[in-house]
Amino acid sequence: MNEHEIRTLLTKATEDRPAGIDVMPALPRRRPARILAPLAALGAAAAVALVTVVLPATPSTAQAQVVAAVENTGQESYRIHTTSRDKEFDGAFDPVRQAGVITRNDGAETRILGDLIYVKDSGAATWMVSPRSDAALEQEPPAVALVKLAPLDPQAALQRLRTATDVRESGAASGQGWTGKRFTFSLEATAGTDDDAGSSAEVIGVVDVDDQGRVRHLEVDFEDAGRPTMTDFSDFGTPVSVTAPPANQVQQAPAEKLGQPKAKPTS
Repeated sequence: MNEHEIRTLLTKATEDRPAGIDVMPALPRRRPARILAPLAALGAAAAVALVTVVLPATPSTAQAQVVAAVENTGQESYRIHTTSRDKEFDGAFDPVRQAGVITRNDGAETRILGDLIYVKDSGAATWMVSPRSDAALEQEPPAVALVKLAPLDPQAALQRLRTATDVRESGAASGQGWTGKRFTFSLEATAGTDDDAGSSAEVIGVVDVDDQGRVRHLEVDFEDAGRPTMTDFSDFGTPVSVTAPPANQVQQAPAEKLGQPKAKPTS
Protein backbone atom coordinates (compact mmCIF):
# COMPACT_ATOMS: atom_id res chain seq x y z
CA MET A 1 0.00 0.00 0.00
CA ASN A 2 1.42 3.28 -1.01
CA GLU A 3 1.28 6.64 0.78
CA HIS A 4 -1.68 7.90 -1.28
CA GLU A 5 -3.81 4.90 -0.41
CA ILE A 6 -3.01 5.21 3.31
CA ARG A 7 -4.03 8.90 3.34
CA THR A 8 -7.31 8.04 1.55
CA LEU A 9 -8.23 5.40 4.15
CA LEU A 10 -7.41 7.76 7.02
CA THR A 11 -9.53 10.49 5.50
CA LYS A 12 -12.58 8.25 5.20
CA ALA A 13 -12.07 6.85 8.69
CA THR A 14 -12.07 10.28 10.25
CA GLU A 15 -14.85 11.95 8.33
CA ASP A 16 -17.03 12.00 11.45
CA ARG A 17 -14.24 13.23 13.85
CA PRO A 18 -15.20 16.07 16.21
CA ALA A 19 -14.32 19.56 15.08
CA GLY A 20 -10.96 20.90 16.20
CA ILE A 21 -9.12 17.56 16.22
CA ASP A 22 -6.30 17.17 13.74
CA VAL A 23 -5.22 13.60 13.28
CA MET A 24 -2.20 14.57 11.21
CA PRO A 25 -0.94 17.86 12.69
CA ALA A 26 1.94 19.53 10.98
CA LEU A 27 5.21 18.97 12.79
CA PRO A 28 6.78 22.15 14.27
CA ARG A 29 9.85 23.40 12.48
CA ARG A 30 13.00 22.98 14.51
CA ARG A 31 15.55 25.76 14.87
CA PRO A 32 19.09 24.96 13.79
CA ALA A 33 20.49 24.69 17.34
CA ARG A 34 24.05 24.22 16.19
CA ILE A 35 24.24 27.82 15.01
CA LEU A 36 23.86 29.13 18.58
CA ALA A 37 27.28 27.92 19.72
CA PRO A 38 29.22 29.74 16.96
CA LEU A 39 27.12 32.86 17.56
CA ALA A 40 27.85 32.72 21.29
CA ALA A 41 31.53 32.28 20.59
CA LEU A 42 31.42 35.19 18.16
CA GLY A 43 29.73 37.37 20.79
CA ALA A 44 32.36 36.47 23.38
CA ALA A 45 35.14 37.22 20.92
CA ALA A 46 33.59 40.59 20.16
CA ALA A 47 33.36 41.36 23.88
CA VAL A 48 37.00 40.47 24.36
CA ALA A 49 37.96 42.64 21.41
CA LEU A 50 35.96 45.54 22.87
CA VAL A 51 37.67 45.20 26.25
CA THR A 52 41.03 45.07 24.56
CA VAL A 53 40.34 48.33 22.75
CA VAL A 54 38.84 50.19 25.72
CA LEU A 55 41.33 49.31 28.44
CA PRO A 56 44.21 51.86 28.70
CA ALA A 57 47.70 50.66 28.00
CA THR A 58 50.05 50.32 30.97
CA PRO A 59 53.65 51.47 30.46
CA SER A 60 55.68 48.29 30.21
CA THR A 61 59.23 49.48 30.84
CA ALA A 62 60.79 51.42 33.69
CA GLN A 63 61.68 54.26 31.36
CA ALA A 64 58.12 54.40 30.00
CA GLN A 65 56.74 54.58 33.55
CA VAL A 66 59.02 57.50 34.42
CA VAL A 67 58.13 59.39 31.24
CA ALA A 68 54.43 58.79 31.93
CA ALA A 69 54.92 60.10 35.49
CA VAL A 70 56.43 63.33 34.13
CA GLU A 71 53.31 63.87 32.04
CA ASN A 72 50.93 62.93 34.87
CA THR A 73 52.64 65.33 37.27
CA GLY A 74 52.02 68.15 34.82
CA GLN A 75 48.24 67.65 34.91
CA GLU A 76 47.57 69.35 38.27
CA SER A 77 49.08 71.79 40.73
CA TYR A 78 51.39 70.78 43.56
CA ARG A 79 53.67 72.05 46.29
CA ILE A 80 57.44 71.60 46.12
CA HIS A 81 60.32 71.58 48.53
CA THR A 82 63.84 71.66 47.10
CA THR A 83 67.16 71.44 48.90
CA SER A 84 70.50 72.14 47.26
CA ARG A 85 73.55 72.40 49.48
CA ASP A 86 72.70 75.02 52.10
CA LYS A 87 69.72 76.46 50.20
CA GLU A 88 66.08 75.46 50.56
CA PHE A 89 63.16 76.40 48.32
CA ASP A 90 59.45 76.15 49.09
CA GLY A 91 56.48 77.01 46.95
CA ALA A 92 53.63 75.88 44.73
CA PHE A 93 53.32 75.46 40.99
CA ASP A 94 50.40 74.99 38.61
CA PRO A 95 51.65 73.48 35.31
CA VAL A 96 48.26 73.85 33.64
CA ARG A 97 47.95 77.60 34.31
CA GLN A 98 51.72 78.10 34.13
CA ALA A 99 51.74 79.90 37.46
CA GLY A 100 53.92 79.48 40.51
CA VAL A 101 55.64 81.17 43.42
CA ILE A 102 58.81 79.84 45.06
CA THR A 103 60.72 81.40 47.96
CA ARG A 104 64.27 80.66 49.07
CA ASN A 105 65.27 80.39 52.71
CA ASP A 106 67.36 83.58 52.46
CA GLY A 107 64.37 85.65 51.26
CA ALA A 108 64.85 85.46 47.48
CA GLU A 109 61.64 84.86 45.53
CA THR A 110 60.62 83.66 42.08
CA ARG A 111 57.20 84.15 40.49
CA ILE A 112 56.07 82.49 37.28
CA LEU A 113 53.15 83.92 35.33
CA GLY A 114 52.53 82.44 31.92
CA ASP A 115 55.48 83.22 29.68
CA LEU A 116 57.21 85.50 32.20
CA ILE A 117 59.42 84.76 35.18
CA TYR A 118 60.09 87.36 37.91
CA VAL A 119 63.10 86.97 40.20
CA LYS A 120 64.00 89.10 43.22
CA ASP A 121 67.21 88.46 45.12
CA SER A 122 67.36 88.53 48.88
CA GLY A 123 67.22 92.11 50.15
CA ALA A 124 66.66 93.58 46.69
CA ALA A 125 63.93 96.15 46.03
CA THR A 126 63.67 95.41 42.31
CA TRP A 127 62.35 92.41 40.44
CA MET A 128 64.08 91.23 37.27
CA VAL A 129 61.70 89.94 34.60
CA SER A 130 62.55 87.81 31.57
CA PRO A 131 60.74 85.42 29.22
CA ARG A 132 60.06 82.07 30.82
CA SER A 133 62.25 80.01 28.59
CA ASP A 134 65.07 77.59 29.22
CA ALA A 135 66.52 78.05 25.74
CA ALA A 136 69.82 79.17 27.26
CA LEU A 137 70.04 75.78 28.96
CA GLU A 138 69.63 73.76 25.77
CA GLN A 139 73.41 73.60 25.42
CA GLU A 140 73.81 72.39 28.99
CA PRO A 141 73.90 68.67 29.79
CA PRO A 142 70.47 67.45 30.95
CA ALA A 143 71.62 66.84 34.53
CA VAL A 144 72.98 70.37 34.86
CA ALA A 145 69.82 71.87 33.37
CA LEU A 146 67.64 69.78 35.68
CA VAL A 147 69.48 70.95 38.79
CA LYS A 148 69.38 74.59 37.70
CA LEU A 149 65.69 74.45 36.89
CA ALA A 150 64.50 72.44 39.90
CA PRO A 151 64.24 75.41 42.32
CA LEU A 152 62.82 77.81 39.73
CA ASP A 153 60.72 75.87 37.22
CA PRO A 154 60.05 72.34 38.53
CA GLN A 155 57.96 71.18 35.57
CA ALA A 156 60.69 72.18 33.11
CA ALA A 157 63.17 70.29 35.31
CA LEU A 158 61.04 67.15 35.14
CA GLN A 159 61.09 67.26 31.35
CA ARG A 160 64.84 66.52 31.48
CA LEU A 161 63.96 63.03 32.73
CA ARG A 162 62.80 62.21 29.20
CA THR A 163 66.46 61.87 28.22
CA ALA A 164 67.38 59.65 31.17
CA THR A 165 69.09 56.37 30.34
CA ASP A 166 69.57 53.09 32.19
CA VAL A 167 66.25 53.60 33.99
CA ARG A 168 65.60 50.75 36.41
CA GLU A 169 63.00 49.95 39.03
CA SER A 170 64.79 49.56 42.36
CA GLY A 171 62.06 48.70 44.85
CA ALA A 172 59.25 50.26 46.81
CA ALA A 173 59.01 53.90 47.84
CA SER A 174 56.78 55.73 50.28
CA GLY A 175 56.21 59.06 51.95
CA GLN A 176 53.62 60.87 53.97
CA GLY A 177 50.27 59.69 52.61
CA TRP A 178 51.57 57.84 49.56
CA THR A 179 53.24 54.64 48.39
CA GLY A 180 54.81 53.78 45.07
CA LYS A 181 57.97 52.69 43.27
CA ARG A 182 61.55 53.92 43.18
CA PHE A 183 63.53 54.18 39.97
CA THR A 184 67.19 54.91 39.42
CA PHE A 185 68.49 56.52 36.24
CA SER A 186 71.55 57.97 34.57
CA LEU A 187 71.61 61.48 33.15
CA GLU A 188 74.24 63.10 30.98
CA ALA A 189 76.38 65.56 32.92
CA THR A 190 79.39 66.14 30.72
CA ALA A 191 81.80 68.57 32.34
CA GLY A 192 81.61 72.11 31.03
CA THR A 193 82.77 75.52 32.05
CA ASP A 194 80.43 75.59 35.05
CA ASP A 195 82.32 74.48 38.13
CA ASP A 196 79.14 73.13 39.62
CA ALA A 197 78.59 70.73 36.75
CA GLY A 198 80.98 68.15 38.16
CA SER A 199 83.51 66.15 36.23
CA SER A 200 81.58 62.94 35.57
CA ALA A 201 80.15 62.17 32.16
CA GLU A 202 76.95 60.94 33.83
CA VAL A 203 75.31 61.23 37.21
CA ILE A 204 73.02 58.78 38.95
CA GLY A 205 69.60 59.99 39.99
CA VAL A 206 66.59 58.69 41.88
CA VAL A 207 62.92 59.34 41.15
CA ASP A 208 60.00 58.06 43.22
CA VAL A 209 56.62 57.60 41.52
CA ASP A 210 53.45 57.11 43.55
CA ASP A 211 50.68 54.62 42.83
CA GLN A 212 48.77 57.31 40.93
CA GLY A 213 51.71 57.64 38.53
CA ARG A 214 52.97 61.04 39.77
CA VAL A 215 56.52 62.08 40.65
CA ARG A 216 56.97 62.43 44.41
CA HIS A 217 60.73 62.68 44.90
CA LEU A 218 63.56 63.60 42.55
CA GLU A 219 67.23 63.46 43.46
CA VAL A 220 70.40 64.17 41.48
CA ASP A 221 73.86 63.99 43.02
CA PHE A 222 77.02 65.47 41.52
CA GLU A 223 80.05 63.82 43.12
CA ASP A 224 81.76 67.08 44.10
CA ALA A 225 78.62 69.03 44.99
CA GLY A 226 78.78 67.90 48.61
CA ARG A 227 75.02 67.32 48.83
CA PRO A 228 72.47 66.12 46.29
CA THR A 229 69.77 68.38 44.92
CA MET A 230 66.43 66.96 46.04
CA THR A 231 62.90 68.03 45.18
CA ASP A 232 59.76 66.69 46.84
CA PHE A 233 56.28 67.04 45.31
CA SER A 234 53.19 67.05 47.55
CA ASP A 235 49.64 68.36 48.04
CA PHE A 236 48.50 67.72 44.48
CA GLY A 237 45.54 69.90 43.57
CA THR A 238 46.54 72.69 45.96
CA PRO A 239 45.29 76.16 44.86
CA VAL A 240 48.04 78.41 43.49
CA SER A 241 47.59 82.18 43.59
CA VAL A 242 50.23 84.38 41.97
CA THR A 243 50.26 88.08 41.12
CA ALA A 244 52.78 90.10 39.14
CA PRO A 245 54.98 92.51 41.14
CA PRO A 246 54.08 96.23 40.90
CA ALA A 247 55.22 97.63 37.57
CA ASN A 248 57.35 100.33 39.22
CA GLN A 249 59.38 97.60 40.95
CA VAL A 250 60.16 95.60 37.81
CA GLN A 251 63.15 95.89 35.46
CA GLN A 252 64.00 93.96 32.34
CA ALA A 253 66.70 91.38 32.92
CA PRO A 254 69.99 91.94 31.01
CA ALA A 255 69.99 90.47 27.50
CA GLU A 256 72.54 87.81 28.40
CA LYS A 257 70.26 86.60 31.18
CA LEU A 258 67.09 86.28 29.14
CA GLY A 259 65.61 82.80 29.35
CA GLN A 260 68.23 81.72 31.89
CA PRO A 261 67.69 81.13 35.60
CA LYS A 262 69.91 83.35 37.68
CA ALA A 263 70.70 80.66 40.23
CA LYS A 264 73.49 78.13 39.81
CA PRO A 265 72.84 74.43 40.37
CA THR A 266 73.70 74.66 44.06
CA SER A 267 71.93 77.94 44.78
